[in-house]
Amino acid sequence: MTLSRRAFLGRGAALAGAPALAIHGPAPARQDPKFASTTGRGFASDAIHAGEEDGMSVTSIHMAKNYKGSYQRPPSNPTVGAFEAKIRSLEGGEAAVSAPCGMSIITQALLTLLSPGDHLVAHRCLYDNIMGFLQGFLRRWGVEVAFVDMNDLDALRAALAAKNTKLVLFEPYVNPTMEVLDAPKIIALAREAEALTLVDNTWLTPWLFQPLRHGADLVMHSATKYIGGHGSAMGGVVAGKKDLIQKIKGTVGVMGGILRPMDAFLLTQGLKTLPLRMQRHGESALKVAKFLETHPKVERVRYGGLPGDPGHKVGSTYLSACGGMLGVEWKEAATHSRFPGRLKMCKPWVSLGDVVTLVSTRAEEPNRAIPARFTRVSIGLEDAGDIIADFRQALE
Repeated sequence: MTLSRRAFLGRGAALAGAPALAIHGPAPARQDPKFASTTGRGFASDAIHAGEEDGMSVTSIHMAKNYKGSYQRPPSNPTVGAFEAKIRSLEGGEAAVSAPCGMSIITQALLTLLSPGDHLVAHRCLYDNIMGFLQGFLRRWGVEVAFVDMNDLDALRAALAAKNTKLVLFEPYVNPTMEVLDAPKIIALAREAEALTLVDNTWLTPWLFQPLRHGADLVMHSATKYIGGHGSAMGGVVAGKKDLIQKIKGTVGVMGGILRPMDAFLLTQGLKTLPLRMQRHGESALKVAKFLETHPKVERVRYGGLPGDPGHKVGSTYLSACGGMLGVEWKEAATHSRFPGRLKMCKPWVSLGDVVTLVSTRAEEPNRAIPARFTRVSIGLEDAGDIIADFRQALE
């Protein structure tokens, strides 16, 4: 049977809309079923082609501080511009701006959007350094920060009603607790309260979730992680409404938090394989999670893709998969402390989203819902069987 181009593309769209989190039987569609780029092309096509210069098969590296008479400030550098164009299209945003790392872009975004006396509502647990910035710097500068358990939507409603909230900040799949929040409902509640929403989409990436399509105002990434994907570059990026991005660009220019061209080049190279990598990360993570949940030394596996996980039900309403991050609660403190040092292939290192499986030991923090004897795992691109074998021997 010969298919027309329209019929072929329609068949692809039907596959992309497969049931969410269908982890039994045939391999599920992993892409966000609501995905739509700003060009109308598919995810992989935009990841490869968006923002590229005509006549170039690889993103060009422009190192000059002046480009056609413009000083290297946003958005004058073509290498940086190509990276931002890819993120803008993949997230479905009107504009995007980048910075040297994730913390650089989120701090500059928050300093742009917030003023003394403003009220920020954040989930009780965020990336460690973001928590430090909110608690140590924003509060010192007169911004009121309320931390809320956003698993409890009534608690979120109460926090939004208590003050005239300027901004709501959260991660849909929470670092490091692996909580799966009801992102679409949180965004809707923020909009009802006339608050801006900034979603940290680092873990899920636009392959699995597009917050802007659900009404978020801004979405940010530590591009150092899954976007770059190879542990070779650092960067941060935020996409969203043009008027907000233009304001953040002004802050980036004044404060000097500018992504360097070589990092931008490496990040664009990583982006071009993002859908392939995210598929592999997710498939392997599910296999490792299933192995760990049957191990006698494991108290609990935290992974939203497991049917028994508390976040699975809410995640299944808007996610097709949960990516490559999982957490392990060990039965004994000795296992918790010894496990990383006994690994032979996987690495007991910080960071995440690399081709290498990374294991990070965490201390208990009850106020952030980080449990005792907890280990965060970033599943890499090695063969899943080899990851499991390494974990098994480390647990002997």
